[in-house]
Amino acid sequence: MKYIFNVSPNLRQKQSTQKIMLELTIALLIVFGFSLAYYFQAYGMDYVIRALVLMACSVLTALVTEVAFAFFMKKGAKFDLKYVGKFLNSSFGWITAIILVLMTPISIRPFALIVSTFLCILFGKLLFGGFGNNIFNPAAVGRAIIFATFMGATTDVVTTATPTTTIATEFNWLVLDSDLITEMMDAIGGLGTLFTGWYPGALGETSALLILILGVILAIRKVIDWRIPTIYLGSIFVLTAAIALFRGVGSYGNLPGFIWYPLVHVLTGGVVFGAVFMLTDPVTSPTSAQGKTIFALGAAIITVLIRIKANLPEGCLYSILMMNMLTPMIERALDGKQLTLRKKAAFMFGGVAIVGLGSVLLAASAVQAKEPDPKVFVATSDAETQKFDARIDASVDNGDGTTTFTVAAQGYHSLEDASQYNIFEIIVNTENKTIVSVKPTTIVDTEYVGDKILDEGFLAQFNGLDLSADVSVERNDAVTGATYSARSTVRAVQEVRSALGY
Repeated sequence: MKYIFNVSPNLRQKQSTQKIMLELTIALLIVFGFSLAYYFQAYGMDYVIRALVLMACSVLTALVTEVAFAFFMKKGAKFDLKYVGKFLNSSFGWITAIILVLMTPISIRPFALIVSTFLCILFGKLLFGGFGNNIFNPAAVGRAIIFATFMGATTDVVTTATPTTTIATEFNWLVLDSDLITEMMDAIGGLGTLFTGWYPGALGETSALLILILGVILAIRKVIDWRIPTIYLGSIFVLTAAIALFRGVGSYGNLPGFIWYPLVHVLTGGVVFGAVFMLTDPVTSPTSAQGKTIFALGAAIITVLIRIKANLPEGCLYSILMMNMLTPMIERALDGKQLTLRKKAAFMFGGVAIVGLGSVLLAASAVQAKEPDPKVFVATSDAETQKFDARIDASVDNGDGTTTFTVAAQGYHSLEDASQYNIFEIIVNTENKTIVSVKPTTIVDTEYVGDKILDEGFLAQFNGLDLSADVSVERNDAVTGATYSARSTVRAVQEVRSALGY
């Protein structure tokens, strides 16, 4: 009997896994290079060296972890250098390490990055069976470990708040008042700064422009699937535009609220980076085109919900991990001939979109929009002000009718550590009994909040005050949220008044 075999038609992929990962590595290193250029220009060579040290620590940890795992498992043939090279070449641990570094701020301590890299490589990938078998994106696992365990393991190398942190903590992701909109946008540098990424933040997540350009190139090269970043970013824009219309977000310049507000959501944090380099991970995302669109839509909905309702500044990371868990379910739901499942996939996509939009608008209705704080006057007779301790550490006669007092006064941080004091330099004209100036020299209160008492408008209120009268100053909009620090300032002035017999 004669058997005739016909080879079934197959699609040929010019790109091998090694070539895909090589191109992905190059794209990630370009993003890292942009970060190095920014920190060199803004902060100097020391910051470039620090970023390089962080990258070296993470990549070396990933490689050592995989080599050690290969040694102990001894899969296949006899363990030798050739086997090690083959194992590493098929595991691509360095990509996980690079992505993890690009997701972290430059202020992270090396030991925290080393531990997180080890744990994400081992528990996020290797224990699942290695590359191709992991359920969760390993780099996202590492970043979640840092969030949960090492948030305090940072240095003070960069003291500027990131746009995402500023919007989340100071403006609650929702502003309606036109003055507050301008204040928020000025605080984060405007849409142009967000788009170019010329500001401090996670090492590789700031420049939306560069990441989008690389994303287009990678999509054309078939390294990533264009559907996921397109649906993800587009869905975030539509969902947040709906919030702007629903809550009546005002205009910013010539841009209506339903334009500038969703642009802020898209351009801040790790949204664009996550869309291009993380959600597109072929191992932890669905394989079918229909599944990818549903996957991306779900991630967008979760991102927006976490941002506006959860006590977290960023939602992209956790949306990736949550959708990773749902990938097997999406695959099963769309298992079969893809051409015959289009109607079912469209129904699923529409259902998720409707439920997601309803959930986002319901959550947005409960969000309290940031409102301008009322003017608050703080006087030395205020009972809260009197709770703070203060002392004069030194006084110097300047020989021109003025005396400089160095005063230590407790502030917000003193509630946790009574030994911590804000330090003030207060100059007094002893002849006409008035205050010449008040200047905070050391502020131990919460960074970005307590240090708002450095605002010139706030400090100018003390200039020329009559020492014989009770001191009453205005905690203006510039020091919103710095109530304890403002009272600390007033208490320091009161201590000087008391020393002079008033």
